[in-house]
Amino acid sequence: MLSFDAKKIASLDRVYSSPQIVEQRVQLRAAIGAQAGERGLDVGCGAGHMVCELAAEVGLNGHITGIDASPDAVAACVARAARDGLAQRIDIRQCDAAVLDFPDAHFDFVTGAQSYCYVPDTAGAMREAARVLRKGGRLLILDTDWDLCVWKSVDDARMRRMFEARGRAQFAHPRLPLALHGHLAAAGLSLNKVSAVPIIETRFDPDSWVAGLIDTVRGGALKGGIAPAEVQAWEADMRARKGDAAGDWFFCLNRLIFSASKPA
Repeated sequence: MLSFDAKKIASLDRVYSSPQIVEQRVQLRAAIGAQAGERGLDVGCGAGHMVCELAAEVGLNGHITGIDASPDAVAACVARAARDGLAQRIDIRQCDAAVLDFPDAHFDFVTGAQSYCYVPDTAGAMREAARVLRKGGRLLILDTDWDLCVWKSVDDARMRRMFEARGRAQFAHPRLPLALHGHLAAAGLSLNKVSAVPIIETRFDPDSWVAGLIDTVRGGALKGGIAPAEVQAWEADMRARKGDAAGDWFFCLNRLIFSASKPA
């Protein structure tokens, strides 16, 4: 499991400002469809970008709660809310997604972006999300099946080994979308739509989310048991593709948004 300490949260703060992840949040917020006066919960609030954006959308009479298992994430969210002048509309708590400290039927919507993949008891977390939703409330989850990632390499088999090792080291569920439909149904929620959020790069950009992913995959693969020499060879291949040669750099990942609701 990945530990989101202060250093990691600072890194997330930079990465979540990259164009690809900004657009990802735009699409997720569109799926949420937050309305003025609504009450929402962001599970795994990270550095606080989504919490603050949702607070702006629900307006003065709405309220957004953010939860995270990391105390450093909670501190970062509190600071961002204060900096953005939204502290009165936002409540941030350290909390386990599978044991929510909220009453039944408390929220109009619950959302989680790349957060439920870190929760060991995903089925329990879906039941908790369903419990705290009002009748007719919405659950919107954005997550990734890392087998859907295509990244140009001289050695595709090595690329797979890197991602599999990273998945073992950093996620509770590196292929969570495969199980989500069943978890939602078991929690009494109706799946209404699944849509894709593509992240595509055909040219290396040192400030992009994908460029930062090189370091993340390298660290995860080492923790997951890949030999250092093999990790170094993989990284050398990726970084050698920085040039402007046509076709030298290609990355594509389709993330998925699951839109579900609690029966009225």
